[in-house]
Amino acid sequence: MRSMKIVGAIALVTLWVLEPTFLFAHAKTSRLFLLEDTQKKQWCSFNDEASWKARLQSLSSENVAVLTYANDSLIKVDVTQTDQTGDWTVFDSYSIDSRAQLASLSRLINVLPGDWSVRQTFSIKEGKATKTAATVKQLSTGEIVSSPKVDWLPDLPIITNSNLFPFAGLLNRPDLRESHECCVKMSSAGNP
Repeated sequence: MRSMKIVGAIALVTLWVLEPTFLFAHAKTSRLFLLEDTQKKQWCSFNDEASWKARLQSLSSENVAVLTYANDSLIKVDVTQTDQTGDWTVFDSYSIDSRAQLASLSRLINVLPGDWSVRQTFSIKEGKATKTAATVKQLSTGEIVSSPKVDWLPDLPIITNSNLFPFAGLLNRPDLRESHECCVKMSSAGNP
């Protein structure tokens, strides 16, 4: 009986750490939509998806993000980056724990020239990312490649602290979720 309680507690903690949205299933969720405006050297957020999509089309932005909140807590950050030629796209999904710390990353890398789709997962703890799994599929068919020889993947950083996101200046704004549109200028280092 005691071992059943321990197993149950371990399962609950695992779900809590790996999938914070599980704990917030009954919470009121909302999303904010972000884009990088390279012409004005700024990141902008929108509280409605239609306005975000309209601006996105007019700018042809290569870097976007979606912030997901449960009640007043940020629980997930999804970031999409595409290179200028369209040869590759990276979809990053960061989960955030109840202490407002980055907890994990699920990364999907699609590379057209190599016909690769690579899924990587990482746990994030104390400012360090540890790879926990990787799967390679053929992009055109979706079939798993048993002995992949991936010759090139884009070298993108793994964010281990939310202050390191290129749009971190937006995350710290108390009025962010109430503003229809909010923009923050980029610094010379690329961070607002």
